Amino acid sequence: MIIIGERINSTRPEIQAAIKNRNVSFILKEAASQLKAGADYIDVNCAQTSGDEVQDIDWVISVIQSEIKDVNICIDSPNYLAIDRALNIYKAKGRVIINSITGEEARIKKILPLIMNHKAKVIALTMDERGMPKTASDRFEIAKVIVERAKSDVFNPEDLYIDPLVRPISTEPTQVKEILNSIPLIKSLGVKTILGLSNVSFGLPNRSLLNRTFLSMAIQMGLDAAISDPLDKGIVSAITASNALLGLDEYCVDYIKAFRVGKL
Repeated sequence: MIIIGERINSTRPEIQAAIKNRNVSFILKEAASQLKAGADYIDVNCAQTSGDEVQDIDWVISVIQSEIKDVNICIDSPNYLAIDRALNIYKAKGRVIINSITGEEARIKKILPLIMNHKAKVIALTMDERGMPKTASDRFEIAKVIVERAKSDVFNPEDLYIDPLVRPISTEPTQVKEILNSIPLIKSLGVKTILGLSNVSFGLPNRSLLNRTFLSMAIQMGLDAAISDPLDKGIVSAITASNALLGLDEYCVDYIKAFRVGKL
């Protein structure tokens, strides 16, 4: 299970302020704390700032890389120019992840060359010109289009993470079932799956409880990665416990290690 730390996102007022004021220490603390908690990648989103996104994402990634060596970055932007800039300053040995493309042909056509040139992995949202799908089968059909389009450009499907788009259960209570059912369908295409975990609990109390319960259910269905808050101890605990219970952690070695270092 890959954890992409979601906290450096410009939808958070604290991050907006840190970017605007060029608060180096705040950004470094956010990145370092997520890595310490178990994040494999740090998601960087500067799309909601009041400034120039290209300059902002350049600054954030440069700050992180200046102090934290070989940190894996997930570039989170709808902006072609911002993605291009971020790719050109990325330094880590690990392969960068681009978040994201969709099933819309215009976006695939524009972003895919960047992905190929930089040998990046990519997150693809199950959304096209018709909008967001409601059923598992609709998500699967969009995923098929994305996979076939990627294959036509000799892109390795194993580097593709399909996001079936989590919706809040507060407004769409039947969507979790559809999302969970879509995971094995999508994985049958030879790709990986990922979820933006915290979307499921939007607008509800005790969000952590809902997030970690949903995550355990998704892991059982074969989920490969999650964009989440690794500082929520319940998330890391849910992953570790689920892997042990599903036979993915032989002799519970990782579970015992996590317990001994206080991660459970």
